[in-house]
Amino acid sequence: MFYSFGFALFTFRNVSLVFIIPFCILSIHLAMVFGGYFYESTDLKQQLAQDETEQLKKDLFRMRHVVESSIQNQDFNRIEQEVALTSTDLNMMVYVILDPSRTIHFANHIIWRDSDASNVLEGYSNSIHQSVVQSNKPYLFVNFDRLSIQAYYPITDTNRFSYAQSVELIYVEYNISDLISHSSDALLSRTIHVWSLGTLLLLAFCLLLYWIWIYPLSRLSLAAKNIELADFQEGISCYASEVVTLRDYLVQVSGKIRRNQKRLNDAEQRWLFSVEASRNGIWDWNLTTGDVYVSDRWKEMIGYQAYELDNDYSVWESRLHREEKTDVLNTLQKYIDGHSNEYESVHRLRHKDGKYIWVLDRGKIVEWSPQGKPIRIIGTITDVSGDIKNQRIEIDNPPASQTALTDFINRETLADTLYDLQVYSRKVGQFSAILLINLDNFKVLNEALGQELGDRLLIKIAARLSGTFSSAGFVARLGSDEFILLAKSFGNDIDHANKRALALASEVRQLIGRTFSIADQNLSISARVGVVVCDGSESLEPQTLLARADNALEHAKEPKSNGCFIYHPQLDDNQIQPFKLSHELHVALAQNQLNLVYQPVVDGGGHILSLEVLPRWYHPQHGFIAPRKFIEAAELSDFIFEMELWILEQVCRLLKQLQVQGIVAPIMSLNISSRHFHQEHFTSVVLNRIHSSKVNPAKIQFELNEDVFSVNTEMVKSKIKELQTKNINVALDNFGSGLCALHQLQGIQLSQVKLAACYAEENASNSAAQIMLCALVELASRLDFDVIAKQVETKKQLNNLIHAKCDGYQGYIFSRPLSEADLIQLLKSELSLSVI
Repeated sequence: MFYSFGFALFTFRNVSLVFIIPFCILSIHLAMVFGGYFYESTDLKQQLAQDETEQLKKDLFRMRHVVESSIQNQDFNRIEQEVALTSTDLNMMVYVILDPSRTIHFANHIIWRDSDASNVLEGYSNSIHQSVVQSNKPYLFVNFDRLSIQAYYPITDTNRFSYAQSVELIYVEYNISDLISHSSDALLSRTIHVWSLGTLLLLAFCLLLYWIWIYPLSRLSLAAKNIELADFQEGISCYASEVVTLRDYLVQVSGKIRRNQKRLNDAEQRWLFSVEASRNGIWDWNLTTGDVYVSDRWKEMIGYQAYELDNDYSVWESRLHREEKTDVLNTLQKYIDGHSNEYESVHRLRHKDGKYIWVLDRGKIVEWSPQGKPIRIIGTITDVSGDIKNQRIEIDNPPASQTALTDFINRETLADTLYDLQVYSRKVGQFSAILLINLDNFKVLNEALGQELGDRLLIKIAARLSGTFSSAGFVARLGSDEFILLAKSFGNDIDHANKRALALASEVRQLIGRTFSIADQNLSISARVGVVVCDGSESLEPQTLLARADNALEHAKEPKSNGCFIYHPQLDDNQIQPFKLSHELHVALAQNQLNLVYQPVVDGGGHILSLEVLPRWYHPQHGFIAPRKFIEAAELSDFIFEMELWILEQVCRLLKQLQVQGIVAPIMSLNISSRHFHQEHFTSVVLNRIHSSKVNPAKIQFELNEDVFSVNTEMVKSKIKELQTKNINVALDNFGSGLCALHQLQGIQLSQVKLAACYAEENASNSAAQIMLCALVELASRLDFDVIAKQVETKKQLNNLIHAKCDGYQGYIFSRPLSEADLIQLLKSELSLSVI
């Protein structure tokens, strides 16, 4: 581009004056023609705008009189009629009457009524509004950017009626674009006739210029197209000495290009060296021709010399493991077809000696055809066989029906590694970091997908972590859904080390959060990371470091932590270790430490719609345990099944008791975990329990979280419909949290949907959050769902939710969770009031 610009500049500077002078004369002529057009066009716009402004001023003077007299007579319908008449003028964009707070009282568009003018009127200015009211003088001006006349016209307040104090200004925006357009068209038509003559003269001049000057230059251009090969030593026949000068200049350019080409080749060699040094193999596939280039390192990974394999697509495909071949090819094709955002696969390739190695294969489209179709992909493969062995994920040619995932890292090996990490940190005087990584809801995915697909997901996660972080530290697998990452050299400043550790934790979460493609399914899973930063000065036992990481991981599961949390000593105060909770829950149930409370869900009139049943645990040593903590601990084990069935039995007992006492019981809503709901025999077990208790199943509601639809959506829908055929209500919790795509709710009739707690936050009525809330409630209402707002604690929250037209409300502003005795007393009192 630089050389092209220099070529053009040189040509222009050496053009003969014989051609410049006629060109300048024609240019001046054309400039005068169009200059006159723009001058007349501007003058015409000014005159038309002035005429319309005078007419608008007269209309506003009349309107002010109408408004003042209508206010005095309290005849607001007349104002309505007058404003409505303005809508008949198609050029009237805005015609509103405002009060001192900028609120619109009358408008030519009803949708603006009672709105803040600053929010709905684009051209409106509050500062001009205030200035006009204070001076009591109209302000009209023409806004040529918007092609409109804007007017601020004060309303004289001589009558001290209450309503008169609420309106003070008429704001008008009148469209003049059509008027100006019609007038400009006529002016343009006249100008075009004048311009046509100049164009003919210019064409004649260009034709003359071509034959005298351009044609010789075109010959030089043809030679310049192959500048790398062209020989400019032989002159080009031409009488113009300037062409000879240009030839010499192109000789210099040709030399520069050859030197730059050499630099580019050198840079490519350095890049290839850098890639090879990272021990990654390179492949380059041209989809149009089918040609495939694989680097020497790629061939070396599977045991071949550089000359032993052809650059052919079959070289790769023929070496894929037969059990994984279909899945790998489908994953690649989905990426090529644009159905996935990236190509990434963990699979096995056959080595020259017959064994298989594990590789992490990644690719990216780098070239497209003019029609938008991909035509070239470049990628890398990384040998992760050693890293997978470090993970203790060993796959020794399992049968075709399964992929075994065996053993975890040896605890002694991990202990030695943690000791070595502290010794290294103490020796070099730098901090190190321990990252404990937990996969969210992996047990739900594993039980829903099946053991084989769950193991394949773990393999992909392990390979992705190893391929990214094994060179920077130690990566290993601790449990079914936990990994550990040890990283060194975080500097000698604790604040800096904490920031770097959090950044690494965030990178880990993003890496795991990317979509996995398994058996034609796109799966997403998130992770939480607990971080411990140490410098080795304390020489801690490995189990102490792991306990600290586990403690930080528990706090990383809190919403405010953003999924990452760094350990600090204060966390150890009055903390129950998470791994102890699961065991103690069994003891708590046996010793009647668990009890139930009931929080009412009420309608707008305060009448009870349903009751949410909530478990509570009072620990003899630690006092009340937060429900979030012990429920999470229960979900990590199978105790969640036992606890939820116990809750169901207690609810059935209470319903039976209320029935005997003649008390009409509201619907009891029980929270059911996704793990429990996905169990194969869930529906048969709960239906048998309800049937044996002889209570009305219509009084029971199962409340499911949105993440229940994350896998096996059709199976979930089938179970919901089966429960509903037995008159059991099914509700959806955390609606709008983003854990469930809306299309997954098609064909399901839910008795209630409870909004995610974030929608109950206090927000201004005109804020984006309030708009989102109203839209979400309206969407649920159109789907024929009753919308319940939970965690309502303040009057401001309640007002926002009432404005959004929720069907029911739950929170401390109405009632705290009630004990069984308090609940019975409340139901008896409601029964007495209904009788009265």
